[in-house]
Amino acid sequence: MEPNDTQPGGQSGRTITIQLTRDTLMLLAALLFLGVAILLAIFFPPASSSNPTPTASGPSLASSTDAAGVRATVAAATPGALVQATAGGASRPAGGAATPAGYPAPNGVAEQPSAAALPEQRLTTTPPTAQPPTTPASPSELPIFSPSRPTQPAAGGVGGPQQQPYPAPQTPIATFAQPTSVRSSTTQQTSPAISPTDPVFDETETDTPEPSAAATAEPQPTRAPEPAATPRPPQPTPTPAPTAVPVDVLRGTVRWTAAQSPIVLRRDQQVIAGATLIIEPGAEVRLAPGVSIFVDGTVYALGQPNRPVRIVGSERQRWEGIFGRPGANITMEHTHIRGGGAGGTVLLSEGGNLTLHNAHINDNGGHVQVNDSRLELRDSEIAGNDMPYGSALEASYGSGGGVILTNNRIGGNRMQPGTSPVRISNQSTFDTLNLDLRGNLLVGSEGPDIVLSTNGPLLGGLTCNAFVGGTNGLSVRSETPQVPGFALNVRDNATEKHTPPIIPEYLRYGIGRGATSEIALDMRSNWWGSALGPYEPDRHADGRGEAVGDNIEFAPWLTERPTCAPIQ
Repeated sequence: MEPNDTQPGGQSGRTITIQLTRDTLMLLAALLFLGVAILLAIFFPPASSSNPTPTASGPSLASSTDAAGVRATVAAATPGALVQATAGGASRPAGGAATPAGYPAPNGVAEQPSAAALPEQRLTTTPPTAQPPTTPASPSELPIFSPSRPTQPAAGGVGGPQQQPYPAPQTPIATFAQPTSVRSSTTQQTSPAISPTDPVFDETETDTPEPSAAATAEPQPTRAPEPAATPRPPQPTPTPAPTAVPVDVLRGTVRWTAAQSPIVLRRDQQVIAGATLIIEPGAEVRLAPGVSIFVDGTVYALGQPNRPVRIVGSERQRWEGIFGRPGANITMEHTHIRGGGAGGTVLLSEGGNLTLHNAHINDNGGHVQVNDSRLELRDSEIAGNDMPYGSALEASYGSGGGVILTNNRIGGNRMQPGTSPVRISNQSTFDTLNLDLRGNLLVGSEGPDIVLSTNGPLLGGLTCNAFVGGTNGLSVRSETPQVPGFALNVRDNATEKHTPPIIPEYLRYGIGRGATSEIALDMRSNWWGSALGPYEPDRHADGRGEAVGDNIEFAPWLTERPTCAPIQ
């Protein structure tokens, strides 16, 4: 026979399994031990009996047992037999001692269901303690005590000294829908039909898992989540080889004719050394955005007055430029250049020769740059361009050279403040730079009209030029106080319409600065905008024309504007 140790309040307690075939003496000893424990609990109540804990029926467990008695029906052969407790009494396993009433609730306070609310409760046995047997359990085995939960005996009840509850389970227990007892399933996972008076509980309640020696319902296998794919460590990316920029190489003699127009260039063009590119009159060359023409050989753009050569952009975005490398020769006549200069330079000659006759360089995003190249610019115009840096025409020489500027119109460009339309530099101290500047109209805005920067000798002349507008006409700069062999002839130039500096005398008479020089400069026989001559505070305070610097020799001056100088 297998009595079930149940606890009041509707929860299973301890299970005693009596074995009939083995060791009868041990069975008798166990029964004797149980009887002694009951007697000790009766004669030695717990220390907390002075403050009785209310039970489901109100009085203590012992008194309720004596008053109403216990009706218990135990099925001898069924492990999951039920124990019925009458109202007002505590449940007692058949042949065993009364079990203390009430379990600790999840918050540590024992739940005590009312006898009136629960006239009769039916509890099922708690699964036995888990002991992994090598052989199935049989009725002949020794009794097994399987405490499922800690109990707290009621005050004045039987069961020995008060026990401390087990530590709280790690898994949080769900809150019951209403105060009620916990129902546990039998080892066969069956339970009697629930009567209308059975307690209602939350289906989501979780009990502390209890091991069982008998076979319990096999839990449904939980499908483990598929492990995320472990990212492979990044493989080192090989450094790609530099991609060659597409370029069309021109060899021998290549002609671009008007019949082929428009000639659309979608890739860079390279005229290799020894090759010649001839652009015939009336031809139109269109360059895609960012495309350049690199010249190592020779380029002739041979337009005519009524059939100019046009080098323009194929789209609204700017193309790059025409770049002459060392040894290159670039000659352009009656040629229009528009829409270039995406990188700040539309035309470059470096260590070669650049000749422009009747060229029109307009509406570009860059300037004309010459480095150590012979420059000849005649009857041409550089106007209406956007210059992100530098002058509209900038020529620099490190070992001497020659510059010819004749009858050109350079002005009306958008440049950085303080930048001049033309800047010519001689960086050598001993090599001579030859200049021939005649009949040019140079119009400034917020800087000098022309800057000559030299550390060495300058030869040649500046004649019949018009320096108009801006803050200054001619500016000569040098880091050498006395330049040997400086024999520059400056005659018959017109200097006028410059902005007066913020000085009372200059503002009163509208006098601008016509010329400044850091070295001794002979500028006699020039027009300063007034028949009275230039203004110089110490040497010619009566002058009302453009002012001159201390290092400039100006007398005699021209009393009339020279006819050879162009008019704006």
